[in-house]
Amino acid sequence: MTIAAPGQPSGRTAVYGIIGDPVAHSLSPWMHRLFAEQQGVDMVYVPFPVQAVHLEAALRGLPALGVRGVNVTVPHKETVLPFLDALTPEARAIGAVNTLDFTQQRMRGHNTDAGGFARALSVAAGTDWRGRAALVIGAGGAARAIIYALGVAGCAPIFLANRHLPRAAALARQFPQFPVQPLPLEAAALAQPLAVVTLLVNTSSRGLHGEDHPELDLQRLRPDGIVCDIVYNPLETPLLRTARRLGRRTVDGLGMLVQQGAESFQGWTGLAPQSKAIQDTLSAWLQTQKAPR
Repeated sequence: MTIAAPGQPSGRTAVYGIIGDPVAHSLSPWMHRLFAEQQGVDMVYVPFPVQAVHLEAALRGLPALGVRGVNVTVPHKETVLPFLDALTPEARAIGAVNTLDFTQQRMRGHNTDAGGFARALSVAAGTDWRGRAALVIGAGGAARAIIYALGVAGCAPIFLANRHLPRAAALARQFPQFPVQPLPLEAAALAQPLAVVTLLVNTSSRGLHGEDHPELDLQRLRPDGIVCDIVYNPLETPLLRTARRLGRRTVDGLGMLVQQGAESFQGWTGLAPQSKAIQDTLSAWLQTQKAPR
């Protein structure tokens, strides 16, 4: 009989992971390892690079291999939906998932992005958003969750800017219960919204590799305006750097990552990790450039 060494996976070790393309930059494996160590859970968390053409095959194969659940990242948060057996009410309302659990031959989709964003924003900014205007950049799966979170929080109006205006318009139509106004991602179209919004949120991947947002003149943003970027690696994107230089409050993407991850972990294991301690650890890694990119 082969016995696993202490700290090494065994036949009883629960396997979780993340699927996306790419996933090499993700901090989720580190984060869930820390959650597991903190809570004393025997589990491993594996990054699975899955191309779009292999998505269905991967989804069928993972539970067959005993994987109990996965997180879902770009570009699969929306395209995974047709392959699922069930959705939570929130995931159905958002139209995107970021967490799957595999139980009783069923694949069920959850969305912890919306709650994770709301909790992270509350911790970082602590503002009552009822009646306050917001501007969301991007129209992907993360934007869906954030529009939902802002709508539930009472933000009004919610401007949604995207390079491809028809995509933003289509997304706005999927949230008729919220005052979402689609706009092209162009400087002229964004000048007036920037002057009235309290919150600006970048939900796109721009900034992940040092890209700037030339369409956004942050000098127009209200003095009490808050700029949030869901990119977390690097912690300070060019957008946040510019906002900070102009004296605006900033919120990086690490809080959302940790909060949504903690909710996923709790859904899988029934245990609620102490998220602040994990966020502090990950932040220290990122600031010293010890985290993988």
